[in-house]
Amino acid sequence: MYRSIKTNDDVDFILDHLREADKEECIALFGDNWKEETKNKIMQTKFYVMLGKGKNDKTPICMGGIEQAEQDAPGIGCAWFLCTDELKNHGIQILKELKKEIEQADEKFWLTYNMIYKTNHLAKKWLKWLGFKFDNPNPKGIEIPEGFEFFYRVRPIKGLGE
Repeated sequence: MYRSIKTNDDVDFILDHLREADKEECIALFGDNWKEETKNKIMQTKFYVMLGKGKNDKTPICMGGIEQAEQDAPGIGCAWFLCTDELKNHGIQILKELKKEIEQADEKFWLTYNMIYKTNHLAKKWLKWLGFKFDNPNPKGIEIPEGFEFFYRVRPIKGLGE
């Protein structure tokens, strides 16, 4: 797998071939126009989107990133990730790349968070492996839609028990 810069065609391909759990999550967030809304959000974002492609055929496999959550909240990032069923053939490599993304995000964000659809069990397993926690289901000031679960990660502080 290798990294690439997002293109309209790559985003369309991933959205047309989403894993069922990711598709359900997008539908739950955006409703009937989920594909258009998801694509608009991805294409309009101003931050780097990690796009993973197969080495041999250059087929898009996954995309995601961590962006500053709010304009006036520096140091707080919002993480997201979407992938195709090809994930099962590249899982270890994708996890290695995600670990690198988290390490880079730790340089910029002290807190990283988002919500996940409760039935997205594989993504939840991966998030836990990456150091995200699920122990605060209703954080103050954040409205969590029904069927979703809040997750977060606080940057480790070097030298204090690390």
